[in-house]
Amino acid sequence: MALKAIGFFRDDPLSEDGRGAAAIIVLFVEKSPDVVVDLNRKAFPVFGAPGVSQKDTSLLLAAFAAGNLDSQLLRGVKKDDPYAGDLQMIQTYRQLQRKNPKLKIPAIEKMAEMEQRGELKRYLSSK
Repeated sequence: MALKAIGFFRDDPLSEDGRGAAAIIVLFVEKSPDVVVDLNRKAFPVFGAPGVSQKDTSLLLAAFAAGNLDSQLLRGVKKDDPYAGDLQMIQTYRQLQRKNPKLKIPAIEKMAEMEQRGELKRYLSSK
């Protein structure tokens, strides 16, 4: 069920189905003993970012959870994967920007640039 929800979310996180899927994903991450998602400012720098609505923050949080969860379920390994979470967050951020071109979150832009340079995974694994 969680993998199906991730599919709906990825297709269109802004749709009614996507928002419903986001709720399922977040609930699964909170309640399931089979996955672990470590939420911190390094991996999810959106908390407290200026000019980001609660709605966008919630959607990006669901994206981070979806990517992280998908990686763990597909690998069958209960181990936090902030890199997979951030890749999904960046993708969802770009989908949000198509709907709202004025949306700019410098922390996510920085992560996208690091990913383009091949540095994001190493950055997230460093202490």
